[in-house]
Amino acid sequence: MDDPFKTFIGEMLNAKAWSTHVDADVRSQLEEDLRTRLMDQIDQAVVEALPDDKIDGLNELLDHEASDDEVRQYIAQSGVDVQRITTETMLRFRDLYLGAADSNE
Repeated sequence: MDDPFKTFIGEMLNAKAWSTHVDADVRSQLEEDLRTRLMDQIDQAVVEALPDDKIDGLNELLDHEASDDEVRQYIAQSGVDVQRITTETMLRFRDLYLGAADSNE
């Protein structure tokens, strides 16, 4: 199954025409670095959207090394619209990344 985040990052790099500027190994590393940054930003946005009364519960889960599924379930049950936050974060990420090219036109 394709990773939609990897596809998203690949499309961003294609829009910047990176394929013509770097070799495959460098592009692969760049894709991984950008994906990591994007995932960090999404995680941060989701945590920031948690209601204040849910933060302690999340910290407890993390302190007890809960599984990713347990953390996802807790966040989903907290009322946070993860899909909306993810989409908005991806759009901001793309705009920040591609915006520099637009200002040169």
